[in-house]
Amino acid sequence: MTQDLQSDGAQGAPWRVIAAIAAFGVAVRAVLLLWASPLEIQSDESNYLYLAAALQHFGVYLDQQRYLWPPAYPWLLGEAIGAFGADGLQVVRWMQVAASSVIGVMTMLFAWRLISRRAAAVAGILWVIHLPLGAYTHLLWSEPLFLALLLPALWHLLRALDVADGELQGSVTRRLLASGVLFGLALYVKEWPLFLLPLVSVVVLVRSLRVGVADAVARATLVPLVALVVTMPWTLRNHEVYGRVVVAGATLGENAHVGLNARYMNFDLNALRKVRLSRGLDSLETRSRRAFVAAPAAEPGSGGSGPGWTRRDDIVHPIDRQKAHVAAGIEYALDHPGWAVRTRVKKLSDVVTPMSFFTRTYAMDRYPPDSPLSGGLRAPLVLYALSFSALLMLLAAAGYFFTLPGGSGRDIVTVTIAYVLATALLVAMSRFRAPIEPFLIVLAAGFLAHGPATRSVPRAVGMAITVLALAGLWWVSLPETVEVARMAMGGGS
Repeated sequence: MTQDLQSDGAQGAPWRVIAAIAAFGVAVRAVLLLWASPLEIQSDESNYLYLAAALQHFGVYLDQQRYLWPPAYPWLLGEAIGAFGADGLQVVRWMQVAASSVIGVMTMLFAWRLISRRAAAVAGILWVIHLPLGAYTHLLWSEPLFLALLLPALWHLLRALDVADGELQGSVTRRLLASGVLFGLALYVKEWPLFLLPLVSVVVLVRSLRVGVADAVARATLVPLVALVVTMPWTLRNHEVYGRVVVAGATLGENAHVGLNARYMNFDLNALRKVRLSRGLDSLETRSRRAFVAAPAAEPGSGGSGPGWTRRDDIVHPIDRQKAHVAAGIEYALDHPGWAVRTRVKKLSDVVTPMSFFTRTYAMDRYPPDSPLSGGLRAPLVLYALSFSALLMLLAAAGYFFTLPGGSGRDIVTVTIAYVLATALLVAMSRFRAPIEPFLIVLAAGFLAHGPATRSVPRAVGMAITVLALAGLWWVSLPETVEVARMAMGGGS
């Protein structure tokens, strides 16, 4: 079976199939956008627009006191509003629908390169019907633009590692340069890949040692160096404004305040608080299993849900305040190690939850009442989105352990997934799983297309552990998931 996969994967990419499926997927997302319009903005969408308005009308890009976000997405919103007025937001949504084609094509290319032509077709179908991922195209979040840059960056990195020893060095260098440029552009959208860069550089280093240590080091450092060069104008701007080196954004301190603090907060649930209060319902956080969210009872007067530590609003400088918050969060975690461990379990549960922004939007009752999304399709689509996300993770685990061949592709997939899980230990929600959704599709497609291509006791044990871990993590957040599903299907009530 492994030889069959290698033979299949050695053939050229099925471009006609990829193009046809990508076009169909874009059409599906276009229909979703039409059905979802008009759609109210909420949560960080408002913050993006605030930054866009300030940049468009006053020529100043602001931090938000608690955050400094990379500028690309607010800039895009501002330019669209400046050019098209109130219709600019809808123009951006249509741009996101178009950008989704890149995500679909790259997902199928990864499936082709890592597994087979057959897996590429299956991956394309899964991408088309993945509504939780597709819904980002009609929401004003930066995920479509970000993934349209991140996935090609990882693709060129992988293709650079694919180049045989006998091929020209220039072909490797061009791929690495392209990867670095795309990583740099992605950093203008989200700072998330910043610490992924050194990890993928280690993969490049190890995989390139066969050509010599000096050349391996040169290859490994090229991608992060190029990315830093691309972000240099923004870095210099930040140094001029703040007197500090800020490569992409500054959010770590505020995330530490949320994630390394006594009060449990998940922004999937936090966005629903006002909806529930307006209906006289309790906060969803009160339904969380206390063993995984309660604050250390040893805090004076905490009763197990104390305040922890407060923001250092006395520090005026926003970047210095971020650093102080990181230090405070680490200190709090070290002072309460038992709490730190059990709350990290909850964070992992929050990132692998089958909930999504698609179901959250339903729970907030934001889709137009006269839309097909709000009619008889409502309950089936909510149940479909929840079950699809859960099943995709299970199938992806099977694909990872039983179908995905070894090599540089497996290394990149492993590092990227591990990076998402590691960052989720600080602060987590369903949105933070988006960067690896395409890889989950690839892995699931591989298993669906070929079944278990490799059988071994260690892989079977790894699969069993992963399934048990997923089941346990879903159980941890089951009370909130059930209630969100009930809200989503019942019109937010």
